[in-house]
Amino acid sequence: MKAIKTIFLTVVSMVLVLAFGVTASAATPSPALTTSASARLVGGGTVQYTATLSGVPQSDDGIIYLYALQPFEYAVAATSPCVGQAPASVNPTFNFGVGEYICCKFAMAVRVGGVPVTISGGQYITNPEAAAYATRPVQNVGFVEPHAKMGLYRVSEISPALYKAGNYSTAVIVNKANGNLIHPYAQIGDSHPVSQKMYYAFNAANLTGVNTLKNEMKNLCASTNIDEFIFGNEVNNRKWNYMAYIDWDSYVREYAQAFRVAYNAIKSTNANATVYISLDQNWDRNRPASHGEYYEYIDGMDFLLKFNAIICSEGNIDWGLAAHPYPTPLTYAKFWDLSGLANADYYRRMVTSNAQVTFQNLPTMTNFMAAPAMRNPAGNVRNIILPEIGLTSAQGVEVQAAAYMACYMAARNNPAIKRIYFHRENEGGQLNFGTTGISEQVYQALLRGDAAAYDGWAKNYIGITDWRQIVAY
Repeated sequence: MKAIKTIFLTVVSMVLVLAFGVTASAATPSPALTTSASARLVGGGTVQYTATLSGVPQSDDGIIYLYALQPFEYAVAATSPCVGQAPASVNPTFNFGVGEYICCKFAMAVRVGGVPVTISGGQYITNPEAAAYATRPVQNVGFVEPHAKMGLYRVSEISPALYKAGNYSTAVIVNKANGNLIHPYAQIGDSHPVSQKMYYAFNAANLTGVNTLKNEMKNLCASTNIDEFIFGNEVNNRKWNYMAYIDWDSYVREYAQAFRVAYNAIKSTNANATVYISLDQNWDRNRPASHGEYYEYIDGMDFLLKFNAIICSEGNIDWGLAAHPYPTPLTYAKFWDLSGLANADYYRRMVTSNAQVTFQNLPTMTNFMAAPAMRNPAGNVRNIILPEIGLTSAQGVEVQAAAYMACYMAARNNPAIKRIYFHRENEGGQLNFGTTGISEQVYQALLRGDAAAYDGWAKNYIGITDWRQIVAY
């Protein structure tokens, strides 16, 4: 908890100094007066904002004003729309119509010398689902879902109508073509360029980006059968969530801003939808600034700490995690026996040190997510899915089939895992994830929930009597 609190304070300080060029002043009321605040929908169309202050703030007129801020704004400005006012007290309450504010955050200010002075951090509506108008029953029912049920939705390149026709239940939302949604930092010089820019970071850094993202997500949610939205792909890696290098605190903050817009837009459309962040398999793999990889990615654990701290500081919501625990290396499915690799010791260390998360150490990630500070607003472990599990046939289809069973058992016996999707496309070379023969038979058995049909065969093939000899749960 102390680590999360420290990260949050660092983020806030950097935002104020770098984005607005201001620092706290002892001569004016301070946001530290506010000990708690929340914004929730009551009755579907009314926002109720409540706060507790450690003292009554001094002001020109004895009134506390509540303002609506955009996701990229971190202090009240003279032009910020005022949505309510209340007599100055230690427990101010405000009620107002949600209107166009579903993706806004709200902050209090008092007037000192005629100028609004911010006395609270921004708080988003934390139950946008109360305004939902297109709620549908959840589609997904199987622990293993066909990969065909998951689509890659490229904003402005694929139409919602095509997604509805495909009857997808899960979608990875990425951006490559919509200029309004490409983050401004992706359009400037990069001090540490990446080799490829597969997809761009979503833009919630200006009003055009916020409104475009909000409308796109509402439309996609309302006009398709998708109920699981993965917002971005492996967003801890700049290759897949590109913007020019900035410090990692700011990088995560920009993603969190866009995530909040997408979350509130989606949940205010379909209350039963789930919105996930996507991380690669790098877990606790810190690099010094002198190492080239330092600028390519932030490891998953650090990303989650920073992201969760920002989200909780602005109103905790029920976000989920979509993780990709490929074997390491992902070109080698026979992870229980690395003797065929020249650099086997290196890959063993990746797992034993928890630098990467695979099915061999999956509880490292799920135990982290079970910590009290990481849980959802109801105190439960967040939804965790494994939407991209690729097991190559490069070492043979028997190895691939046995690996399918091992990975399935690690996930199925881990109570935190909600669902898995096996990636079954041939990406060329040693990344042939397609299934044939025995591996296709095992896959079909897992789809229909009949793991027992191949449990004995797989254990015998690997040479074990208990799955925990090679995977953890």
